[in-house]
Amino acid sequence: MELIFFPFERVIEINTQILTTEPGMKGAVNIPTLQGALARIDNAIAYNGLDDVFEIAAKYTASIAQGHALPDANKRTGLAVGLEYLSLNDYEITLDNDLIADAVRETLIYSKTQLLPPDKSRPPERCRDEKSNKSAPP
Repeated sequence: MELIFFPFERVIEINTQILTTEPGMKGAVNIPTLQGALARIDNAIAYNGLDDVFEIAAKYTASIAQGHALPDANKRTGLAVGLEYLSLNDYEITLDNDLIADAVRETLIYSKTQLLPPDKSRPPERCRDEKSNKSAPP
């Protein structure tokens, strides 16, 4: 199976189409940030042996949604890119769109919570003064 690399120009086209037909702020795309988000997947394919179509589609979805390179509709665009990637690889998703959107939202919420310290009421250990056990400036 020959894997497809998703061009940033197509991501911009999808985002433009979404913002033309749905509410959202129009503005400039941060092209270097978008290219970087896509390059992470391309590098994983080329150098880490990533070859599972579904995992690649999920990575495109999450990377675009979290990259915030687009003026608005980053999550919607990420989802559309992931679904188009699957379609280009001869897979069609027939689930309820709301169910898929909820899954994307939950994935992003989960990934953000993994960046927080375990006890959110206390600063991370690196920001605590060892002697007094009080918060120290970071």
